Amino acid sequence: MSNKSEAIIFSGTSNPSFSNNVAKHLNTTIANANINKFANGEINIIINQSVRNKHCFIIQTTSSSKNNSPNDNIMELFVMLDALKRGSAKSVTIVMPYYAYERQDRKDYSRAPISAAVISKCLESLNADRIIVYDLHAGQIQGFFPNNIPLDNLYVEPYFIKYINNYILNIHSNKDLVIVSPDEGAVKNAVRISSKLGCSCATIYKERKIANKVSKMTLMGNVQDKIAIIIDDIIDTGGTAIKAAETLHNCGSKKIFLMATHGLLSNNAAERLNNSLFDKVIITNTTPFNYDNKFEKVEILDVSWLCAEAIKRQQTGESLTELYDQNNTYNLEFE
Repeated sequence: MSNKSEAIIFSGTSNPSFSNNVAKHLNTTIANANINKFANGEINIIINQSVRNKHCFIIQTTSSSKNNSPNDNIMELFVMLDALKRGSAKSVTIVMPYYAYERQDRKDYSRAPISAAVISKCLESLNADRIIVYDLHAGQIQGFFPNNIPLDNLYVEPYFIKYINNYILNIHSNKDLVIVSPDEGAVKNAVRISSKLGCSCATIYKERKIANKVSKMTLMGNVQDKIAIIIDDIIDTGGTAIKAAETLHNCGSKKIFLMATHGLLSNNAAERLNNSLFDKVIITNTTPFNYDNKFEKVEILDVSWLCAEAIKRQQTGESLTELYDQNNTYNLEFE
């Protein structure tokens, strides 16, 4: 990144490898800050360089990480934002690849909180200048922020399409593929992706009695002798996805893939997915992989270039439109 941009990249402790990749794409390094905890667990942050009149970016995913809960990582983000603002930074952009509490985006029962809105109110009160996220669970979360705090929602769909073209369609015909929507809410995405790939699509209807547990699952569409690819935004405990794979297998799918943007993989989800009927589970590095062991079925895509490009364009004044429009097919750095 050019020195003229005067941008400084800070990283929280939740996903340092993602932050380092972004900095590498920008030809810069992570700024100097000490992030520790007091004896009682409270966050202690010291910024070790001047940020006066600088454009600062904080990269901090707010999922759980190896040593912190989501709430720890959220508080770490808030404290660092406050430190930079008190240090007279010209602007502070929050890069939050995974937006905490984004599944709690509406009041769907009596006296329910809208926790996603609580996060936005905290960021607003701390005077964040801009927010960059990946694949929001619900688009209306953008409306939780006032007009003076723009939110850029980046999509990893082009990465998934490129992966399919490079590693699945290189040995199979698109007539063999079927894109599967994991629920009714994702049907539009499945139809769009299937039209780009020139293949068919299907959807799974599911009923939940409690969170993370499906009581009934019904397939609508034909997957007989086809390669089924489920594309979703979040995979948490993996229970629903594993049951979906069993449904597809029972309906005749010859291969089953799962692609998800945010691999939360709570508890022993990675191990369970590795032992499931999925042939491959592809997630991105928007959240850290909190396992010491690697699993042969779980593959992680690096989507940091997209974030770096958004930061670069923000600094140079270039349009970000194509970066948060999943209908565009911009060039991706992809290995």
